[in-house]
Amino acid sequence: MTRKIIVIILAIVFMIPVYWTVASSFKTLGEIYQYPPTFFPQNFSLEGYINIFKNMDIIRYLGNTLFVAIVSTFFTVFLCLTIGYSLAKGTFKGQKLLSNLIMVTLFITAQVTMVPLFIIIKKIGLMDSLWGLIIPAVFTPTGTFTAVQYMKDIPNEFLESAKVDGATEIQIFTKIIVPLSKPLIAALSIFSFTWRWNDFILPLIVINRSELYTIQLALSSLQGQYGIAWNEILALTVLSIIPTLIIFLLFQNLFMKGLTAGGLKY
Repeated sequence: MTRKIIVIILAIVFMIPVYWTVASSFKTLGEIYQYPPTFFPQNFSLEGYINIFKNMDIIRYLGNTLFVAIVSTFFTVFLCLTIGYSLAKGTFKGQKLLSNLIMVTLFITAQVTMVPLFIIIKKIGLMDSLWGLIIPAVFTPTGTFTAVQYMKDIPNEFLESAKVDGATEIQIFTKIIVPLSKPLIAALSIFSFTWRWNDFILPLIVINRSELYTIQLALSSLQGQYGIAWNEILALTVLSIIPTLIIFLLFQNLFMKGLTAGGLKY
């Protein structure tokens, strides 16, 4: 009973910033700067939402971000599954070396690779292109390592029986590995989508044209030189939360299984 009470208290504490963001997005700018601050909006206002739709091309920014997140997630999940299957169940020369190399890349921070990544993107002509945000983000060492650990727990008997029945590697992958990896796919999809949706650094160095802005770049553009319209920033923040929340709600059951099955640890 005590443990449940502690969990409830912690949940309330962690939800306070979320509530404050949502509630403040419905306040006027004057009320946001009011002291002492108000916990509930005194004058319910849609000023922030109206202003961002009036002054910014929000639909385009949301569309750009959604395109990048969905396409990146699709290719990321596909690569993680194929590479994970190859390294976990395959037998080829250099398999162990490749596995160790992927593990080493887990310790390389994104900041270390930013300059080389920028040079490569510029050399291949992907600057000011949404594909410049998608292609560099397709491979993720964390997702690949997770896929390898998950697939190691898939019984080899399933694969051997399929091979005896004459199944090809493609058939084994599509009809056995993929169905058994639904929890893994759900977990990878949620994390990949969230990473791409919330990414700010890569769009900042790749995108210059405002019509290609993602939602995070749009948020940063709201910070003016002489003042910050907090009601607009909070309104856009609330809108940016909705897609990731929908994705989680759609995959939450499989996601929870993915966190515990196959030794997945996050």
